[in-house]
This record gives sequence, structure tokens and C-alpha cells, in this order.
Amino acid sequence: MSQSMKKEWSNIRGGFLLVEIILATSVFVLFMTAFAGVFYYGLQSSFIAGDRSRAVIFAEEGQEAVRSIKNTNFSNLTNGTYGLTYTNNTWNLSGSSDTSGIFTRTVTISSIDANRKNILVNVSWQQTPDRTGNVSLSGRLTNWKTILNPGVGLTINKIV
Repeated sequence: MSQSMKKEWSNIRGGFLLVEIILATSVFVLFMTAFAGVFYYGLQSSFIAGDRSRAVIFAEEGQEAVRSIKNTNFSNLTNGTYGLTYTNNTWNLSGSSDTSGIFTRTVTISSIDANRKNILVNVSWQQTPDRTGNVSLSGRLTNWKTILNPGVGLTINKIV
């Protein structure tokens, strides 16, 4: 092999080495970008799931609070949209909403009939700058004391 052919072969091998280095670097950067994306979105999903779990607990607390108000006196449940406050070991309907951290809760009460109410507890929060989270729980409350004692306040005449 002549000297010029050896030099040419050396240049070709050097060119392939440069292509291999560029290709390997590109594949490495691609994998690192994919790994960083998976890690970031996984972390963000964990935060969103945690916020949703806390929102559900906050909404359930709202349902239990309204049930507590009903147990004190069913007539305290008037139709409308409220927030909740806890003072002197008692839950009360107050304002149009209440907040805890990033969460805003509203309680909507509507009548079905004289002894039954629909309760809707809605909790909302800002998940990301572009996305709002929302959890809604609904239920019905009954004035069971009146239903179980329909004769309260009535006089029954016995026919003999």
C-alpha cells in the first residue's frame, strides 16, 4: 500500500469516527431529554394526584359539617350557596365560600320537599397556570325526626 493510500484510508476512518461521536452524542442527548421529561411529568402527576386527594377530603369534611348542622336543627339548612366556619365546636353556614390553602369550597343547599334537602359540596383549586381542578360531592339529607314521628303535634281521637 502506498503512502498516499494509507493517508487517504486514515482520513476516511477519522471521518467515520467523527460521525460515530456525533451520532452517539445525539442518542445520549435524546435519551436524557426523554428521561427528564418522564421524570418531570411523573412528578407533576404526583402533585396533581395529591392535591386531588386533599380536595376530596376537604369536600367530605364539608358534607360532614352540613350533616352536623342538620343534626342540630334541620331548619338551619336554608336554600342557597354558603361557605363553612367552625367556631365554638360548632359548624355554621357562612358567606358564599370558604378556603383552606389553595382550595375553595362552596356548599349549595336546595330543597326536594319539606323534609329533604340536596347538598352539593364543590371544591376548586388552581392545578397549573392553565388548569383548574374541581371535585364535587353530592348527597341528600332528611329530617328523619319529623318523618319518624308523624303524629307529633297531632291529636288522635279514638273511636270507641
